[in-house]
Parts: sequence; C-alpha cells; structure tokens
Amino acid sequence: MSDARTSGRQWSAGTRIRARALMVAPVLAAAVGGTLAVSQPAEAQTWAGLRQCESGGDYTTNTGNGYYGAFQFSASTWHSLGYPGLPHEATPAVQDQAALRLAQRSGFGQWPVCGRGMGADQLAGGSSASGAVQASRSAQRAVLTTSPVASTTPNFTRNLTAALVGLDRADVRAWQSRMSQLGYPIAVDGHFGPRSAAAARAFQGSHGLAVDGIVGPATWHATFG
Repeated sequence: MSDARTSGRQWSAGTRIRARALMVAPVLAAAVGGTLAVSQPAEAQTWAGLRQCESGGDYTTNTGNGYYGAFQFSASTWHSLGYPGLPHEATPAVQDQAALRLAQRSGFGQWPVCGRGMGADQLAGGSSASGAVQASRSAQRAVLTTSPVASTTPNFTRNLTAALVGLDRADVRAWQSRMSQLGYPIAVDGHFGPRSAAAARAFQGSHGLAVDGIVGPATWHATFG
C-alpha cells in the first residue's frame, strides 16, 4: 500500500501479467488485422474480494517485497494505524480491522488496482462482516466484527506514570482500553503499573516518540489519533 501501497510498488505476478497483456494485445491485434478481447484486472466489490485480489486471501503472506498480510500493508502504514509488529503476524480479525480503519481514514485509493470496485457501502463499521464468504487459501475465516473509529480523543488530564499504580483512574482505564484495541496485551484495570509502562515504551518506540514509559500529551494523542 502507499499508505497501503503506492502506484510505484511492485504488483503481484498475476497483476503484472495482466498489465503486460493489456500492452501487448493491441499490437498483436494490429499484426493479424483483427481485434482481441482483453480482460481488465479484477476489481473487488467486497472485502473478501479485495483480500483475494491483493494476496489470494492469505493473511500470513510475506513474499519479501515489503508488503504483508491479506491486504498487503507496508510496515510504515501498519504502524501509523497504531499496530505493533508486522501485518502478517497479526490475527485475521486485527488485519481486517486495520484495513477498515485505513479505508475510513484515507479511502480505497490505498489499493489502487484491487480497490477500484470498493465504495462508501464498505466504509461503515462492521460492513465487511455482512455475510460475504471469507477468502482464504487455507481455511474459512471467522466473520469480522469491528467497532467504528472513534471520532474524538478523550481529554488529556495529566501524565500517566507508574506512580499511579495504586490508583484506579478513568483516564488510565481509557488509555488501557485503547491500547488493548491496538493489540497491546495489557489489563484494562485503571492502574498504571509496570505492564502499562512497558506497553507505553513499546508504543513510543514504534511511533518515533521519546521512549520513557510515561504517557504524556504526545503519547496520549498518538494513541487515540
């Protein structure tokens, strides 16, 4: 992708073959004095179709070209959405959630070939769980359930540090809940202890923030951004 992929990224082998066919066919037709019917690259009209077009529906794909998973995220796009690790290492549900969030944020132009048939009907929260068959090379995938992207950021009230471990705070609970949604394994208990500080450091490191384990204004807004 470019957020998900740019127009300059390498297409899959199938897409490259179809693209070459589009260029060669008119020449062949002229040479024989006739016409040829040339099929266009497939356009997805469902989330399952988009996955199939991008990766054959394989959530675990990593071909070494810098794009990963069923939706062919780049690592930079994946991290910009707040997810740790690499896309193909995440569960199918998390990859589906990330793709929906990216489309809501930046549109289906992030998949310039395969996303051309997608539109507003697929941008609603949970739209990809409308009963369409899940695409996969290996097994049927669980139906996607997602929550709409939050439209507002909770107010930042104070720095969250390990000194608050003995307190049950609503702002800590809100931050922990958001981090849990992003895939960080922390309890949502309102207590900012060592596990919360470790998750904060991991998040800061993957987002280019100062790594101190303290949730200050920059880390707070990056978490909810």
